[in-house]
Amino acid sequence: MSIKIREIDNYFFIKAELLPVGVAVPCDIFIHEDGELKLILKKGEHFSLHVKNILKEKIITNVYVNNTEKKFFQDFILEFKPKEYFDSMLDRYTINNESYYKIEKECLDPEIPVNFPLYIHDGKSFNLLLDASKENSRNISQDKLTDGDILISKKDLNLYNEYLQNLIKKSRSEPKILKETTKLILREIYSEPTNRKNLIILGDKIDEIINYGTLESKVLKEILIMKKLDNYNYIHSLNVMALSLFLGLKIKLDKEDLRLLGLASALHDIGITKISPLILSKLGKLNEKEFHIYKTHVIESVKIAEKLGLPDKVIKGIAHHHEKLNGTGYPSKLKREEISFFGKIIAIADAYEMLTTPKPMKYALTPYNALMILVHDKGCYDKALLETFIKILGRVI
Repeated sequence: MSIKIREIDNYFFIKAELLPVGVAVPCDIFIHEDGELKLILKKGEHFSLHVKNILKEKIITNVYVNNTEKKFFQDFILEFKPKEYFDSMLDRYTINNESYYKIEKECLDPEIPVNFPLYIHDGKSFNLLLDASKENSRNISQDKLTDGDILISKKDLNLYNEYLQNLIKKSRSEPKILKETTKLILREIYSEPTNRKNLIILGDKIDEIINYGTLESKVLKEILIMKKLDNYNYIHSLNVMALSLFLGLKIKLDKEDLRLLGLASALHDIGITKISPLILSKLGKLNEKEFHIYKTHVIESVKIAEKLGLPDKVIKGIAHHHEKLNGTGYPSKLKREEISFFGKIIAIADAYEMLTTPKPMKYALTPYNALMILVHDKGCYDKALLETFIKILGRVI
């Protein structure tokens, strides 16, 4: 059975080496050969050493499954090879985590020349998209911005920042541009937590978000970053900051409190930089000792905030973002009025953001299901704040 190449978009690929030998496959498996998808295993057939050797001889490294079977097939692979599967998922950024930076394609304007190379990763291959340089700046046409992630070399981040400034001069600070420039400064802060110069720039970005002064769903949508497994702490912090600020705007906090809330929510996890990557990147549930170490990120965040000389409201907001009204939170097991107002706001935004973010060996929840979990965690979150938060998200999801 063969399927013409034009239909390949209806299929997703996975590394053939992930198929467990001697196990019956739960759906039809195809290979891509001679411009066509060809059936190599029918549903219920075993992936044998013979078939594995055939793939090896043909130098075929990927197999394909219909998109309608994707979740079912992923669960099948997870059952037999969870670590290898997630390693392969994260692999698509292994080549560029250290050297490349994902940018928002919406921030590329065909009228403004680019003076740095652009790369594209479509889930299958990593290729040069636009060969540009300081000496040879070029415009990027919209038809080139097809499906896939757009990346730049990290050495070109300064040039990209200059490009964004030119975009601001032309378009003013639209939400998508504000999101991208805020993401860049948060990245710098997480790389160098005690640099006060970066805090001043972050404060300006917070003011820009506040100055929109509305709760238009499109603004919140464009500032929030929808994540895949290519997860970064500064992106989580940007999303928590956006959610916290929009909640603060809705309950009509004054501008100074909004600015302080923005700082507290942006820096709530800054102490995560002190936690071992072995713990942060572990597949599966942390054991008791590992979770105890992980929880110290709150104390580390407070230490950094104190070193920066941040106001008491900001420090308490950071210190209390994992506390629960019923006393089951950490690190101090505070209850109700012992928890600061900022801490109560950030706790809701942080919990929601974590639940809707995919992680190794754990699917992201839908916004609706995440909100239902927060509602059913009785006694954990401030009821009035949570009700307002749900109303805000109801205009977005």
